[in-house]
Amino acid sequence: MTRLTATLAGMTNQGRVRANNEDSVWVGQAKGLIVVADGMGGHRSGEKASALAVNSIREQFDQLSASQSAGEVTAGRFSDETNRLAFCVKLANQTIFEAARQNPEDRGMGTTCTAAVIQNGRLGLAHVGDSRCYLVRRGAMTQLTEDHSLATHQAKQGISPPEGVTAMNQNTLTRALGAEVEVRVDVDEHPLFSGDRLVLCSDGLGKEVQEQDLLRTILATDDPRELVRRLINQANAAGGKDNITVAAARLDKTGLVAALSRILRLFSPEHSSNGDRTKKTSPTEPESAYWNQVEVVRDT
Repeated sequence: MTRLTATLAGMTNQGRVRANNEDSVWVGQAKGLIVVADGMGGHRSGEKASALAVNSIREQFDQLSASQSAGEVTAGRFSDETNRLAFCVKLANQTIFEAARQNPEDRGMGTTCTAAVIQNGRLGLAHVGDSRCYLVRRGAMTQLTEDHSLATHQAKQGISPPEGVTAMNQNTLTRALGAEVEVRVDVDEHPLFSGDRLVLCSDGLGKEVQEQDLLRTILATDDPRELVRRLINQANAAGGKDNITVAAARLDKTGLVAALSRILRLFSPEHSSNGDRTKKTSPTEPESAYWNQVEVVRDT
C-alpha cells in the first residue's frame, strides 16, 4: 500500500480585458475535490452560472460522501467517488437550467465544468465544455479531457473551416452545463503515482500560453501555489484577453523521507533565491485563491 499526499491549489483572475470574472474555482479541503467552471451569458449571467456549478457540485458531493452514496452509477468500471462526481455534475446542470428558466434575464446562461476528485490513489474526472485537465508524468504532458467545441468536432470529422473561422469555432461550444435539461458528461478515471502533476484550467490560460510553455513552467515549479500564480501571470503578460482560472495538484509519497525530499528540493538551484519565484509579470492580482493538502492511499 502506497500513501500519497496531494497538495492542491487554485486561483481565478479577471484578466486584463474583461469587465468582470465569469470563471469560478473550488479546491476542496479533505476530499481532494477540484472544480473549474467558465461561465457564459450576458448581464453577469455567466458569472452566476459558473458559481452555481461550483457551489452545487461541492455541496452535493459533500452530502453524497457523508451518506456514502455514489448517486447515479455512470459506469460499473468506475469507483464510487468518480460516479459520485459525475452525478453531481449532472445535478449542477439541472440547477443551472432551472435557474435560467425561472429568470428571464438569465436565459441562455451556461458554463463549462471540469471537475476532478483525488481519492484512493485515483483521479476521477467529470467534464463538459472546453476547460481542460492536464496530467504531467515523467516529464511528459497529456490532455485528459476533450474540448467540446465546434472546432474540435470539425477536426474529428476531417472538416477544414475557412481561414479566419477556426478561432470563432473554437469559442463555439457543443456542450455546456445549463444549455439543456440533460447533459452528456465525459467521465474517466486514472491511477495516480508519486510525482504526478495535474493542472485544470479555463480556456483563458490556453489562449495565451502555448502547451510547451505550460509544460516548461509546470516542470520548473514544485509548489502548486506558486505554479497557479505563475501561469496566471504568464497569461496576463501575453495579453490576458479572457478570464483565467488555474488549479493544480502535486502527488508525493507520504512520510518522513518524502518530507525531507521536498525540503531538499527547496534548496535546489531551480528554487534559489533569485527573485524569479516571486516576480510579478502582471499588475493584475488573483481574485480568489485556495490551497490544501490531502492524503490519499493507493493499493499496490
